[in-house]
Amino acid sequence: MTLTVRNRTTIAINSSFDVILARMRVRQQARATGFGVREQACIALATSSLARALRWGEVNEGRVDVYRSDEEERASVHVICTGANDATCDFRSRAFTDAKWMVDKLTVEILPPDDVKITLVKWAR
Repeated sequence: MTLTVRNRTTIAINSSFDVILARMRVRQQARATGFGVREQACIALATSSLARALRWGEVNEGRVDVYRSDEEERASVHVICTGANDATCDFRSRAFTDAKWMVDKLTVEILPPDDVKITLVKWAR
């Protein structure tokens, strides 16, 4: 299996504006990868919804890494959200349920001490 990573961008989430910036960068990457308007909107909305559910930019800080991947001749956009885990966040909440149907793959990892890593993947059709 050959995996090529391209156009990696990192956005630090320290304010509500940073959440908007991350959403715009994810959408730009999806557009550059060849996604249609609907797919662009889905992965961008999933990213910002999860950041808000974790209260990044309000109470907690986080980081969003976005990149294009070409895996076995199939392009995809990967979004990796890493940061403080809000203790009040329910990973079964509507934000997570909605995000899951907007992307092709969503994984949540709890990292020590109190951080979380959420990976979103959307494949080009």
